[in-house]
Amino acid sequence: MTDVQPLSSALQPSPAARLSPEDLGEAIKNVLATRIRVAPDRLPDSLTLEDLGLDSLLLAESLVALETRFGVVIDPLRFAERLTPGLPLGELVAELAGHIGAAR
Repeated sequence: MTDVQPLSSALQPSPAARLSPEDLGEAIKNVLATRIRVAPDRLPDSLTLEDLGLDSLLLAESLVALETRFGVVIDPLRFAERLTPGLPLGELVAELAGHIGAAR
C-alpha cells in the first residue's frame, strides 16, 4: 500500500512561507553550514565560496538540500554566472532567499 497524503496537506504553504526574510536567510545559512560541517555562527557574510570550500559538487548538494527543506525548485542555471569562487556568502544567501521567498 502506498502512502498518500491528503490534498489538504499538499495545499499547505511551504516552510519558507512561514519565515520572515531575515529568518529565511538564517535558515538558508544553517542548511549551508550543515553541508560544510561548520557552525552557522562561524560563517560571516563576507566569506567567499572559495573560503568556505564550497565547490560545485557541494554547492549542487546544498541546493538540493535547500529544495528539500523549503519545498521549492531551485534552477542552478539561474545562478550559474554569479556562482564564482569569489562570491561572498551574504550575496549567495540573499539571492537564494529572494528566489525561495518568491516561490512561496
